[in-house]
Amino acid sequence: MHCTPRPLLAALSILTAISLATVSAQTVEQLVTTLAKAESLDDEAIGIAGTKSQTYQTYEALRERATREELLQLAEHTSAIVRGYAVRALADRKEAVDWPKLLQARAKDTTKVATFEGCIRSERPLGDVVFEWARHRELLTNEQWLDIGEHLLTTNSPLYAREWALRTLQFRDGMLDKVRACARSGDGPAHVALARYRQAKDLTLLVAWLGRDGVFDDNTAFLAAQAFPDPSLLTVLVGLEQKARTKISEGLVPRLREWLAAITLQRSPAAAQFLTRFLAETPVDVHHREVVHLYKQVLVELGADDTFASVREELKRHARR
Repeated sequence: MHCTPRPLLAALSILTAISLATVSAQTVEQLVTTLAKAESLDDEAIGIAGTKSQTYQTYEALRERATREELLQLAEHTSAIVRGYAVRALADRKEAVDWPKLLQARAKDTTKVATFEGCIRSERPLGDVVFEWARHRELLTNEQWLDIGEHLLTTNSPLYAREWALRTLQFRDGMLDKVRACARSGDGPAHVALARYRQAKDLTLLVAWLGRDGVFDDNTAFLAAQAFPDPSLLTVLVGLEQKARTKISEGLVPRLREWLAAITLQRSPAAAQFLTRFLAETPVDVHHREVVHLYKQVLVELGADDTFASVREELKRHARR
C-alpha cells in the first residue's frame, strides 16, 4: 500500500483549493476552452494519491453549469476531450436524452484519446470510451443495445465495441446472414455470435475455426464451442490436447481456460473421462499448480454435477502433491 507523506498531502490540498477557486470563476465557454487544451480524459481520482486533476475539476464545473442543450451541442465539439466530457456529464446527471441516437453518433468517433484512471493511462478511440461508460451506467435497454450492436456490425465499425457486441449479444434472426458472412471471412468474434444461433449447418465453419494453427492465440473458437456445445465437437476439442500441452510448457496456462470450459460444457461421460486423463497425465512441474487452479475454476463454475465426479477426485489427488 502506498502512503503519501503529510507535507505532500498538505501541498496538494493547497493547490487543489487554488485550482478550484480559479475554475469556479470561469464561464461555460472558458471551461470548454480549457478542456479543449487538456491532454487526457481524467477520472475522478488519479495517481498514487488519488487526487482530482485540474482537468477533472474543470469537467465538474462544466457538469454543474452547462445546460442540457449546451452539453448536447458540446457532444459534437471539434475536441474529442470536450465531446467525451459532454457525454459523461449528460450521463452523470442522468439527463433524459435520446441515448440510442447519441451513442450511435459516437459509433463513428474513432479519434484516439488518452484516458487516465487511477494510476492507469491508456489510449483508445473516444467511441469505445463512451460505450464503456454507457455499459457501466446501464444507459440502454437490452433491445437498444441490440440496435446499437447491429449498427456497429452493419457499418463495419472499427471500434472494439463491435467486437464486444459480437462476443456478448444474441443477435436477431435478421442478422444471421451478416454474422455468418463475417465468420466465413475469419472474424473470430463473429464465430461466437454465429454459434449462438445453433444452426447445425454452421458446425463446419466452427470445426474449421477450431482446426486453425493459432487456435489458442485467442479464445473465440472455444467461446463459440461453449455457445454451441454440439456433441460432435468433443472429438475436435480433445484433438487439441497436444497444442494445449505445448501452451503449458510455454507457461501460457491461462490460455487453456476456455478450452477446458468448452469440454466441460459437453457434460458427457466422455468429456469427464478426457478431463480426468489430461489432469492425471500432467507432470508435477513448475506449471502444475497453475493447471490445478485452472481446473478448480472451471469445475466450480461449470462442472458441479455428478458427471465430473472422477475429475474432482483426480483434483484431490493432485492437491496433495
